[in-house]
Amino acid sequence: MNRRGFSLLEVMIALAILVVSMAILVETQSSAAFLTREAERIVTATDLAALKFDEAVLVVEEDGFQLGDIDESGDFSDLGDEAMDLEFGPELEDYKWEWFVSEVDFELAADLVGTAAELQNSGVIGGGGEGADLAAGGGGLGALGGLVSSEMLTMMISPYIREVRVRVWWGEDSDQAEEDGTEVVLVGHVINPSGQILANPGAAALDAPAEAP
Repeated sequence: MNRRGFSLLEVMIALAILVVSMAILVETQSSAAFLTREAERIVTATDLAALKFDEAVLVVEEDGFQLGDIDESGDFSDLGDEAMDLEFGPELEDYKWEWFVSEVDFELAADLVGTAAELQNSGVIGGGGEGADLAAGGGGLGALGGLVSSEMLTMMISPYIREVRVRVWWGEDSDQAEEDGTEVVLVGHVINPSGQILANPGAAALDAPAEAP
């Protein structure tokens, strides 16, 4: 019985399919390894950002609220535990951090109140219309929009709250990290029940400004 062998064309086609398949497999594995590495970086950066966020909150609570914004930055070369002889510097040398403590901008809140008042007076919401609510001398959103401004909100509330923003990024350039998304940002707030602020660290506390009549 005669057996037919593979022709040169068939062998070449089989080799081409094998080469393409291997190239796809290598690219897939490379992409999977890259994504796994990036996921690990994000998890590590998130843990480091949470650590720095707690540190920033402790600094604010210990030093008190300051006039103006505060910012600090650095790396994790000194992260470790001397008592347990643990050093994480080499593993974290690609990561940098920065945190900001700033007053909260209430301009958006005031704008929302004003917009709601305009919508109510125009009849879009609340059954208002011409002569309704504010024009009639009544209360509601119209009157609230006339009484509340961003400056007033900031003056009344800023002594009692600060925004804490922590950013951890990796790479050679901070701006490039922001553009590439190789960063983790955590944002939270710190409450100051006393309403006292310090002109400078170590200075006497200033009382919160009185509310406008």
